Amino acid sequence: MIEVIDSLPKDIGPSDRVINLKPFQDGFIFSEARYPALVSAWGTGKTMSLIEKVRLACEEFPRNLIMFLRKEFVDLRDSTIKDWNENTGIIVGSNRDAVFRNGSIVMFRHGGELLGNNLNNMNLGGFAIEQGEELESDDVFFKLQGRLRRKNVRHFGAVIANTNGHNWIYNNWKARQGMDKEYPLFEANSFDNADILPEKTIEDWKNLEFKKPKTYRRFVMNSWDEMDAVDLVIDPELVRDAVGRELGVIRPIRRVVSIDVSRYGDDKTVFYAIENGLCLGKEVHEKKSTMEIVGRALLFAEKHGCLWFAVDEIGVGAGVVDRLKELNKSVIGVNSSEKSIDPEHYYNLRAEIYAYGAHQLQEHRVSILHEDFELREQLSWAKYKIVKSNGQVQIESKDEIKKRYGRSPDEADAFLNGLWALQRVGAEVGRHDTKGIVAMHPAYREGLQVLEKMRIKKRNPYEGIAISESDWHKRQRQVA
Repeated sequence: MIEVIDSLPKDIGPSDRVINLKPFQDGFIFSEARYPALVSAWGTGKTMSLIEKVRLACEEFPRNLIMFLRKEFVDLRDSTIKDWNENTGIIVGSNRDAVFRNGSIVMFRHGGELLGNNLNNMNLGGFAIEQGEELESDDVFFKLQGRLRRKNVRHFGAVIANTNGHNWIYNNWKARQGMDKEYPLFEANSFDNADILPEKTIEDWKNLEFKKPKTYRRFVMNSWDEMDAVDLVIDPELVRDAVGRELGVIRPIRRVVSIDVSRYGDDKTVFYAIENGLCLGKEVHEKKSTMEIVGRALLFAEKHGCLWFAVDEIGVGAGVVDRLKELNKSVIGVNSSEKSIDPEHYYNLRAEIYAYGAHQLQEHRVSILHEDFELREQLSWAKYKIVKSNGQVQIESKDEIKKRYGRSPDEADAFLNGLWALQRVGAEVGRHDTKGIVAMHPAYREGLQVLEKMRIKKRNPYEGIAISESDWHKRQRQVA
């Protein structure tokens, strides 16, 4: 049973859970208004507050029935339910219900389950919406509001969220603040809870003010500004600045061929050759077999002097990885659905890869080909969302992007996978193996370009043709 106390009793035991609430948390949890909202920044305990409010309602009113809602099933399963289990100890069953001893039930559901007539004959005592900014409109909120019919309980519909410009939460709470006592709004920024957060975390968030000002204003300072609600991973302006950028020569040299393998009939297989952030070249192929993809990749790699390959190994890409390894090539398999090496900040490896690419672009370490209009467009397609109150980032899937734009972001995925993989690529050896950073003088660069034009290259008779391993070794001797 939850008990509100002014001071800790002397007989408190190690198993007792004590929460020192901030005013904004206290106001939200114990609000008796029908529709309270807690819209606050990272690290302000939104999820904890919502869980406590729901638990209090279940313990106070026997046989209560409350729905705990999240838009996506994956987020409900991997984040919301786990947080509930850890905070309450009342484990959610396989039917996604948490049952209290007094007969109260909390049902964990996702937005897709509210379609059609799924709520018919359901008499709720309350509902709780987590990450309300994920919902595109207030349709779900008012649909659940119409089911608050349970007798002998205090009805409520509580919402927690991050700010997201002038969305449905802004319109129903912020814009009408003080106009309707049944819609109280509780707000906080990250520094309002700084005393219980790690110092390093606070330092990281402060640095965002200069590195990612929109992110800082929205997720740290709790800004409602429309301009801060743009949830693109990569700012289009950063992409425009990277087109044709001249990079200094960075030693040691690291090169990789990144391959995004076609998964469906209308997707493309894309190759990028990348040297320390500089795009050396690109090839696109359609409807090629695994063997032909490998053959063309080998030719492409030799053309650009690359010894390493980074391959999207999900689905048919696994066959490309296996074949390259059979040929004793250095291969980095990229499985974007795997766990990130920094799970506190990134939902999976895909989120880490996109965040790394955004950082490299921001630090002016990337150069994109002038003529690569597909890449220039696709790099700014992906959106992100915050799936945990500590700021863990998730990037929308390839299928979600394809649904919105009508085509797959093959170029963006291939290029960003390559940038990320460069961290694991071995340095080129030989005449290029020096250390330090060298700024290339414009006159020296121009001289290299002249020499390149003067160099006579033997035409490759095998270009564009998939060949067997034995023929490949024969060709190697001929070229040499």
